[in-house]
Amino acid sequence: MLDVRKLVLLREVHARGSIAAAAEALNYTRSAVSQQLSALEAETGAELLDRGKRRACLTVAGRLLVDHAERILAGLETAESELRAMTGRVSGELQVGVPFHEGPALIVPALTRVRRSHPDLRITVQGLPVWRAREAVRLGQVDLALAVRYDQVPEPPVVGLHEEPLAGDRVRLVVGPEPEFSGAARGRPLPRTLDGYADRPWVLTADSGLGELVLHACAGAGFTPDVVARTGDTQAVLGLVSFGWGVSLMPDLVPDRPGYPVRRIDLDGLELVRHLSLVARGGALERPAVAAVIAEVRDAVAGLSEAALAWRG
Repeated sequence: MLDVRKLVLLREVHARGSIAAAAEALNYTRSAVSQQLSALEAETGAELLDRGKRRACLTVAGRLLVDHAERILAGLETAESELRAMTGRVSGELQVGVPFHEGPALIVPALTRVRRSHPDLRITVQGLPVWRAREAVRLGQVDLALAVRYDQVPEPPVVGLHEEPLAGDRVRLVVGPEPEFSGAARGRPLPRTLDGYADRPWVLTADSGLGELVLHACAGAGFTPDVVARTGDTQAVLGLVSFGWGVSLMPDLVPDRPGYPVRRIDLDGLELVRHLSLVARGGALERPAVAAVIAEVRDAVAGLSEAALAWRG
């Protein structure tokens, strides 16, 4: 019978791209991971890693085994969750990924209420950008996380995850607060279409769905943005926009950076929405702590009016 622990190691190598990265993530030595994977190859009688490349790539057999490992691990977690559900106790430890810089401030109040209602449950929060949320949940780095998606930026589904839809969040243009920052100097009104900002410098959240959305929207408007700054921090983007360094697109529920005001502009013919969801592993849904948080977040979303979700409008 295959050793589940070795399957976890293989999955980590596949997810992280190298034996060294997998070893670091699991607090193993690189040699220990290599030895375990060699043992797994001996057990299966198949070559699982293509060792002829600098990046650790799985062979066809290795990818097949990882696919089975995902289902096996999900089944084990489901069994554990159902056993915990039989006790009816909301206890233990729950790790939640929260994008502190991106908002909205929806999930933390819900977590606070769950913690007050269930004192035997220890909840820890971890700062986690939304673009890393799904992979972090899949790999077990956190139990729950707030994630986003955009209709214009397709993302492949992640096997084994459950997504609880929360809310739609309008995306608008952000410009500096002063006329000279926003292109409205000498009495000129602000452009009301995206192509009116084709000659302006742009600031992007690098390597993210939001950054891809900016590039997609600008391409649809017939131009390639002149990107003068790339950062993965939305608050840094807003700070640079406030200084007049460039313009950008930003979801409404990403709060303004204190002391760095920006103007949020509705553009004609541009309807962009960020979809917020709470992500959990499918095998963990019966776990009482996970179920309690999902139920509390559902209630919080249901209590928000449309005006509250579009509070900047």
